[in-house]
Amino acid sequence: MAVTLTLQKSDLVEELEQIAAEQSATVEELLHTAVSEFLDKMAHQKIHAESESFKAMHADLLTKYKGQYVAIHNGQVVAHDDDARNLYLQMQQRYGRIAILIRQVTDKVEQELVFRSPRLTRMKP
Repeated sequence: MAVTLTLQKSDLVEELEQIAAEQSATVEELLHTAVSEFLDKMAHQKIHAESESFKAMHADLLTKYKGQYVAIHNGQVVAHDDDARNLYLQMQQRYGRIAILIRQVTDKVEQELVFRSPRLTRMKP
């Protein structure tokens, strides 16, 4: 799907044209990057808000959905399933690319994430 955007000649357009010329890019490329970054930011903010809703609802979720995965959209549980992938596919079919939180309901409200990083050691000659 292509979207056509028309900008009136203004300081904004002139600034975009100057930056595009400096970066050897087109105005369209700059706008694509800007919109992509905006959408990423909005998705991040939405997931944060849905995480807060999950925390607020945790006690109720625990009694209804313990061990299951729940999908939270606009602060409400919109679906649940025993399988995260199935739930993801259902949400993708129903809502498209809109950010929706999918979390497993466990006794812990917060998820603990552990990242392992390789240790660098000096090799002996």
